[in-house]
Amino acid sequence: MCDHQGRKYLITGGTSGIGAYVAKALTSAGATVTVTGRDEGRVAEAIRAGLAEFSLVCDVSDTRAAKQGVYAACEQMDGLDAVFANAGGDGQALPAQELDLDCFADVLATNVIGILATCQAAFQVLNRPGAIVVNSSVNALRPEKNFADYNASKAASLSIAQSLALDWADERITVNAVCPGYFRSRMTESYLDDPKTAGELLARIPQGRFGSADEIASLVGFLMLGSVPFLAGAGIPIAGASHL
Repeated sequence: MCDHQGRKYLITGGTSGIGAYVAKALTSAGATVTVTGRDEGRVAEAIRAGLAEFSLVCDVSDTRAAKQGVYAACEQMDGLDAVFANAGGDGQALPAQELDLDCFADVLATNVIGILATCQAAFQVLNRPGAIVVNSSVNALRPEKNFADYNASKAASLSIAQSLALDWADERITVNAVCPGYFRSRMTESYLDDPKTAGELLARIPQGRFGSADEIASLVGFLMLGSVPFLAGAGIPIAGASHL
């Protein structure tokens, strides 16, 4: 992990899973971090666990709340250098013909519209130069069977990151996306804790293992530094070559 001393970061959905991994690593590396989450108990626990210095209850599927969360984080840290737009939700794990479209709309509200709302607010308050990292998924690059809703939402989030990189190329804001494979999180624990399912998933990963907290935290931390501004609009797979 690089040195992040004096940097100020917002991590949405930072109370568990990948968001929590990144928050803990960046806090340990000297950054001032604000995490957000929907569950008040988890948000409070994030502070007790030392994941971040500040926390906010925020549901990014509410666009007004998503934007206010960014503004509040900037105010309480007295500045904002980078945002990890990480908050997201899982799909229904059903064949496409069985998907409930109202539930699909909920997935899009969090994984797509919530990300755009977060980034729009970040554009207004980020220090320049600034950085935004969007958490997409390897499913954006290689769709998974029976996850059409999730696949589509993550492909859209990747497209948003690339579009913002274009729109803001002359605004001194670098925007990139990470495309993780399987890491342990609240969303994946039901899969990874089942030996049969875990074995099937591992068979699809050429490296034969799941990702580690240190690996995803190191990649996101590097991108949040914005130290290579020519790196913009990338969708970086971190999935043990399972995108191939």
